[in-house]
Amino acid sequence: MDLRGWIAPQERQFFTDLTAEAENALEAAKTLRALFDDFGKLPEYRKRIKEIEHRGDEIVHRIYDALNRSFVTPLSKEDLGGLASKLDDVLDYMNATATRLAIYEIGTPTKPMRDFADIILKAVEQLRAGIAAIPDPKGRDAVITCTIETNRLENLADDVLTAALAELLKDKDPIRIIKLKEIYETLEIVTDRCEDVANILEDIVAKAR
Repeated sequence: MDLRGWIAPQERQFFTDLTAEAENALEAAKTLRALFDDFGKLPEYRKRIKEIEHRGDEIVHRIYDALNRSFVTPLSKEDLGGLASKLDDVLDYMNATATRLAIYEIGTPTKPMRDFADIILKAVEQLRAGIAAIPDPKGRDAVITCTIETNRLENLADDVLTAALAELLKDKDPIRIIKLKEIYETLEIVTDRCEDVANILEDIVAKAR
């Protein structure tokens, strides 16, 4: 899959912006993971994630604007727009997690929260690597490797959610059950959106054969 030889400079900007959005998502994932290790600074981490999410919105807007103005794109407009949209979703749900942690006044992070954060960080690292590999002449195998690993991580997150909910139902506090259930499910949705990005990357590689 060698795209570099024929992509015009203005078309390369799509990959530059997508890479920037993936790096932005990775920064948010690292911040989310750090949040659970330093939970007393939740307001600061929440603010930081919100700032990253806003920056992501600006990048996505730039991509959509370029798509609307371009007659020729290095990949289909559907794929480029899909990558931008799903990466934006990844950011949105990380931001939603930080917001829920704050408004629900969760005093101490639980082990499933940390487990989810670890999985999310690894998944977003895979997405960042996969997107960076798209224009590479030898990038096909690297992209596929990243998509396979992202799918594996999403399945692992499903297992964490199942176990976490089963344990949560043993709790005697119904309000705590409701709060933690929503937080766990929001964290798991982040991995679902990561898988959506991976699926688009896999489709891109399949079309390039």
